[in-house]
Amino acid sequence: MAVAEPESELLTQIEEGTAPAQVLEFAARGLVPLPPSEMARALGTLLARGEPTLRALAEESFRSLPAGALKDAVLSTGVKPAQLDAIARRTEEDSVLEPLLRHKDVPAETLAWLADRIGPYLQDVLVTNQVRLLAAPVIVERLFENPHLSADIRRRADEFLEEFFLKKEREEDARAAAAGAAEVGEETIPTAAAITPAAAAEAAESDEVHKNLFARLANLPVSLKIRMAWRGTREERLFLVRDQNRLVATAVLKSPKTREGDVETIANMKSVSEDVLRHIALRKEWTRKYSILLALVRNARSPIDATMPLVIRLAHGDQKKLSQDRNVPEPIRKLARREVSRREG
Repeated sequence: MAVAEPESELLTQIEEGTAPAQVLEFAARGLVPLPPSEMARALGTLLARGEPTLRALAEESFRSLPAGALKDAVLSTGVKPAQLDAIARRTEEDSVLEPLLRHKDVPAETLAWLADRIGPYLQDVLVTNQVRLLAAPVIVERLFENPHLSADIRRRADEFLEEFFLKKEREEDARAAAAGAAEVGEETIPTAAAITPAAAAEAAESDEVHKNLFARLANLPVSLKIRMAWRGTREERLFLVRDQNRLVATAVLKSPKTREGDVETIANMKSVSEDVLRHIALRKEWTRKYSILLALVRNARSPIDATMPLVIRLAHGDQKKLSQDRNVPEPIRKLARREVSRREG
């Protein structure tokens, strides 16, 4: 059944801000003659505008709307991005959020807000929309912050990084090699072998180095940061591995220029994210090197779930030191104490 013209005209007036103040108040109270889906859009408009009195009334009215009305609003012709955002932030219904996640006009900021909140089913819907992820990598970044992120979605998000960012860098390297360019190698700068990893980590985090690199790299778009993380100098990579964007930090670890010495330096850093340290801990070829394994366990930033299995691989003397180290989490100390007792008992 078609919507009556007066109702549609009323919605248009509310959306365009031309409705009289009294009509807006009635709309905020849910008292105007609109079908449920149009009422959802009208309330979404008032919520997005943020006028304090109307917003408080609209919040209360919005809570009374059924999920079916919200879904119909999302699927309606002419629904506005601000209305989609208002709906997204006020419902947990999968039946509403699924079409909203797929909507071509939903703002990237809305998808990023949802990314670290939605459950596994909707995570799958979100990560499938690769065009939106490519246009706004912050969505993937926020997805990794979701406490309910499934292992499958984490794997697919990593594959997204490989496919859409790093694949281009690998192809460019291959073309350069085919054209007779020199193979990618380490820069002529002090290597990790020239100084201890702990000293290298401290140098990489020094104020002066940080200021100089920050001025040069901080305002680059994510795509260029990823490019620098892949093929930049060692100094640039050790700076970018601390970037808040997980795609950038992960690209450093995936770079063919990142050697074991670099990984050991990163494992000693106190300012990298837990995700970076977890990524290192899960790479068997890296934790086969004892110094990397030890650095991970001793780093207070390392996630406990990733380092617990590594404690039992430590030498007896290092377990003993770890059992008394108050800079590491208590569960790590307890496990180290148990291992020491087992070996000495």
